[in-house]
Amino acid sequence: MFDADYKVAAVRSAGYETVLRHSHSFVEIVFVKSGEAFHNIGGAKVPIAKGDLFIVATDEEHDIRPICDEKDFLIINVLCDKSVCGGVTFPPSTQIFNAERLLYESLVDKICAEYASDAPSEEILLRYVHSLLHLVGAETLSQKRKSGGRGGKRQSANYYISKATDFIHENYMRPIRLKDIAAAVPVYPDYLQKIFRDNRQTGVVEYLIHYRMEQSSKYLLETGYTVEKISELVGIPDVKNFYSTFKRYFHQLTPG
Repeated sequence: MFDADYKVAAVRSAGYETVLRHSHSFVEIVFVKSGEAFHNIGGAKVPIAKGDLFIVATDEEHDIRPICDEKDFLIINVLCDKSVCGGVTFPPSTQIFNAERLLYESLVDKICAEYASDAPSEEILLRYVHSLLHLVGAETLSQKRKSGGRGGKRQSANYYISKATDFIHENYMRPIRLKDIAAAVPVYPDYLQKIFRDNRQTGVVEYLIHYRMEQSSKYLLETGYTVEKISELVGIPDVKNFYSTFKRYFHQLTPG
């Protein structure tokens, strides 16, 4: 997988090229440029989406299964020999990093550009790889601090749920759907739905509707807006649908 003269390589994989199951002894740093997929490794099935980064530094067999249109899925693989990684402790292959997504993408792009240049410098490539690994290390420490030393799985779910609810609170007035909310997190919609039900005992769309109804009741109590105006303000421009939803939530025939 490596050029004879280099210990770092960069490979772009699009569509279903990523589907093949494989294992390796080198380090594989994967950045998702676009689309959504599941990363299957060991017994885990990890949802990944645009902006996510993860590292496979074990010899476990793994594969990536896109769950979007083939043309929409693209990943960048940065491959390097473990001997050049400075003895770092690698995170679990199931751990996803995305808090520094802009910096991750910038460094990955620089690695790709350098590797594709006419005379790539191994020293430059290694410096970029080390910067990438240091960012991952910093995010790992940050995640541990936020979770107070507890297991990362619960913290990860809470993190995604918090991002989803923040997006809903900021955008409930628009005609948003489950896939829009999931894309803003970003995670696969089915995964977001699952962790919502596991942790909030409700679905994502149900939470959105409930929040819209809460806001509509505030408008009814605190303003003189018409029902038509309020339905627009809470993202339900179809007044008939608004009446029906209001009745279902408040057991009242009409608002007001």
